[in-house]
Formats: sequence, structure tokens, C-alpha cells
Amino acid sequence: MTFRTAGGGASDRLFGHGAACPGRRGVLASSGMGPRPRTSVPGPVSKAAILTTALLAGAALGAGLSEEEARGKGIFFEGDSASGRDITAYVGPALVPLPASAMPCAGCHGPDGLGRPEAGVTPSNITWSHLTKPYGTLSGTGRRRPAYATQTAIRAIAAGIDSAGNRLDASMPRYEMDPQDMADLVAYLKRLEHDLDPGLADTTIRVGTVLPAGGPMASLGEAIEGVVKAYFDDINVQGGIYSRRLELKVASAPTRELVLARGSALIESGEIFALIAPVTAGLEAELGEIVELNQIPIIGPFTQFPADADTLQRFTFYLFAGLTVQARALLDYASKQLELSKPRVGVVYPHDENTGAVAQAIRGHAEKHKWPEPLLIDYPPRQVNAAAIAAQLKTADTQALVFLGPGSELVALAQEGARRAWVPYVLMPGSLVDKALFDLPAAFQDRVFVAYPTVPSDHTPAGKQEFGRFQQRHDLPRKHFPAQIAAYSAAKLLVEGLKTAGRGLSRDKLVKALEALHRFDTGLTPPLTYSANRRIGALGAHIVAVDLKERNFRPGADWVGVE
Repeated sequence: MTFRTAGGGASDRLFGHGAACPGRRGVLASSGMGPRPRTSVPGPVSKAAILTTALLAGAALGAGLSEEEARGKGIFFEGDSASGRDITAYVGPALVPLPASAMPCAGCHGPDGLGRPEAGVTPSNITWSHLTKPYGTLSGTGRRRPAYATQTAIRAIAAGIDSAGNRLDASMPRYEMDPQDMADLVAYLKRLEHDLDPGLADTTIRVGTVLPAGGPMASLGEAIEGVVKAYFDDINVQGGIYSRRLELKVASAPTRELVLARGSALIESGEIFALIAPVTAGLEAELGEIVELNQIPIIGPFTQFPADADTLQRFTFYLFAGLTVQARALLDYASKQLELSKPRVGVVYPHDENTGAVAQAIRGHAEKHKWPEPLLIDYPPRQVNAAAIAAQLKTADTQALVFLGPGSELVALAQEGARRAWVPYVLMPGSLVDKALFDLPAAFQDRVFVAYPTVPSDHTPAGKQEFGRFQQRHDLPRKHFPAQIAAYSAAKLLVEGLKTAGRGLSRDKLVKALEALHRFDTGLTPPLTYSANRRIGALGAHIVAVDLKERNFRPGADWVGVE
């Protein structure tokens, strides 16, 4: 609905192993007053349309909308009638008919109705307070129009005539719909600017997290919760985010099943605006699906298995790369720094879904770079047949070994390899490393490399000083230091996104604000960069060499970015 006069300026596995607006979709609908009147006959409606409308209506009702406003919200965002009746948009000077679902209002005017200039077209502000200003407004060409009322707004939507009787620009489609649908749409337009996303209020932003409680992981959950609450307290003392206080709501439980249940309930409750630093390890697939379905931003989840860099989850923003990206960084390092030209790679891993996915990603990496096909060998957990595997890898003339199991099982495999005079480069993600790594045979000296998504050298002097004062000020425990660092950085990232999104906050604006961040400096992590096609802030890994003689890591680490 582009209200412009003619001639106007033209988004640790811890619990277990178009025409109106080029390039966009933009719409509204008419009540039979369109340029080609016809009788609307209810037609079939897809399951997807019903589900979408139901989700929107449910969220709207949860936010305090009336049933009429909730139905209008579905039309505004999706171009679909809750009843299944046809809504048609007539587009351009030729008034070409299209389904309104191809051009929903929010596509051009935005979810807040303020308009999104694009390709020479400037959709106008259609918030009701703007449309009904008692003194009217001036158009882009200097033409004045009086305030809109309900009927003149309907006329503009249906016939393309503004409140002064002038014809709107041809970039504003004319819409035809049932009178009830039109009434619903206008009802929502009157409410649009006051329809806040779940978890938002005039004075608060409620953010949630999902944490383990009870058992061996309880102290981890307590550490993360303590850091986030303390960070929010500091922000609130400073006046909050545009005078909104940050509130934290925690869903916690001692078992995987209960964490999933309570986390899902929190996400679906409509009580929170976003999630911060949740412990999703072991629940990635289940919670990820719920997060995307409910379109709730999630900042800095704790997991070794984030979505692969090539897989876009629109609402999830990771701080660090997981095992897949770490493995790719190791391979790039081996190829460039270790001068292994098109190496034959062996991947040995305990059989489970997550490590299997990493192995397949390594196969894809080798194929992309035209390397020999990797030899993938899985084994039952805790039942590695070191002798047989070493013999197989030696026979295949494997030059580099990516090992995805425990260090003790790697030692057994390396011992069998050394006995057979097979001593490949060993590449391993740091999260899988334990003290047994230093028990590798001496023959492997200078041939063992470990990937870490972040290392202490990422901590700048200013960042360390700031975080130290923060810990002292809030009397935070010293346990789980890496988790505290990650939670602190996630909270910092969230607040930066909220500030950048501005006063008229929405989930969509937060997502776009985070997408625009380039080399954001937390002082405690590698610089974080996001984009419309990137959801891992530190997309790469530090590669650290192991000194078996000194039983330590060598100073210095090479950062290997992955694109």
C-alpha cells in the first residue's frame, strides 16, 4: 500500500551425544472497490497458508490483539485471508492481477509500516498516527492531503485514490478483497505501530535463556546466568536500551528431556523477545527448529555443532565455529602451511550423527578442492580397533589424519601407526583434546595440530581489564571461565544489536542490525562479523602446534579463516 500521489518520487554436547516494490513483496487489498470488481468466492487454502495465518493470529492474540486485528495482521504480513477467500492485487499501469500473497504489505512498508525505499520507489509511512495527522501531510511532490479516515483509507487501498481525491502512483497496487477482510486489515493498520513483538513492552525487553540445572552441569548454568544477569544489571543502571530495562527469564532443568521441554515452552510462550547464551548442546536440531518456526533471535548458543557455515538459520547467531568449520580450517592449514598438496586425508571418528556430519563435511571440502577422496572410518564408541584402522590408513597412504574421538583412543591408533612406520600429520579439534594427547609416540613430534575457535591471545588488554572489573564488581565465581567469557560476549553482542536496531525495536530489526556488524570487537573474542548469509561471527579457527617433548602447546597460533 504505497500512499503516494501520481507523479511522486519514485532478514560440549552437554546433554548427550514486483512491480510495486522491485525485489520485494509488497501488498494490500480492496473491498470490492478495485478497478476490476468481481465476486470473491472462497477457494481452497493451502496447509501452509492456514499454518502461517494461525501462527500469526496466535502471536497477535498473545500480544493483546482482537480477533479482527489478528486476522488483519495475517493479511498485512502474508496477503492471505484467514477464511481462505481470494485477495487480489492489481499491479502497475496495466493493472495486472496477482495473488496478494505474492506482495504482502510488510514487504514494502516493512513490519512497522514506516516504508522501505528501494529501487527508486519510496513506500510511504502507513502508520495510523501518521495517516490521520489532523493537519494532514505533504507528499514528496509538495502536494498536500488531509488526514485519512477509515473510508478514505479503504478507498486508497482499493481504488488508489488518496484522502484529497488524487490518484496514487502506479507503484501502489489496487486491491480487491471481501469487505470483512478489508475491515480486518484496516483494524490492524490502526493498531500496527503499537503491536510490539513478544517480550517487548514500553519499558522492558524480556530476554530468555535455557540452561542446565542440577547434576554435574548445574555450576555451568549458574555461571552463565550470573554473567548475563550482571551484564543486564549494568545496562539497566545506565538507563537500559532507549529507556527499556533488560529482564532475564531462565528455563532450566537437570535432564536433556526437561531442558528441551522447558526451553520449548519458553520459546513458544510469547513472553520473550530473544534468547541469550542458551546451552543447546545435544539439543541443536530440536531447539533450532522451534527457534526458526517461532522466529525468535538466539544470540551465542553454547554448542559444538552449530549449523554449518553453508547452512543459514536466519534467527541464530553463533559466536564461534563448531567442529565442522574447525576441521575445514585444519585442512586449509595442512594444505598451505604444511605444504600438503592435495593430501589424502583419513577421518577416524566414533559412530554418531554429529561426528558423522563432520566427516561428511570433510569429504565435501576435499571434493571442492579436488583432493583425493578422504578415507572415512567410523568405529563403535569406546571400541576402536587401532591395529586394523592403522593398517587400513597406511595402505591408503594417508598423509593427514583428522581424529574426532577421545585422546586416549588417538594414542592407541598412533602407537599402531608408529609401529608400522606410518606417521601422518594429526589434526584435531581442541574441544576433543585431553591430557592423553601428550602421550603420543615421539615419532609424532612436530606433526600434531589442534584447532581452537578462540584462544587467550584474543583477549585484548582493555578487554581483560574490563571483564576483570566486571567479575569483581559482581563477585562472580572463577569457575567456568571460558563459558563466562562466551556469555559476556554474547550479552555484549545482543546489546550492540539492540542499540543499533533503534527505538522502534522489533525482532526483524534486531536480526538486520546483527547482520550489518563487521568485525565487532568484544575485547575477548576474535572480531565478529555477520551478514545476510553468515551466522558464525568468528568464522575460522586458531591452529596451535603441540610440543610432545615439553608436553605443552607451542606459543603463537595461526588464525585460519573459512569462507
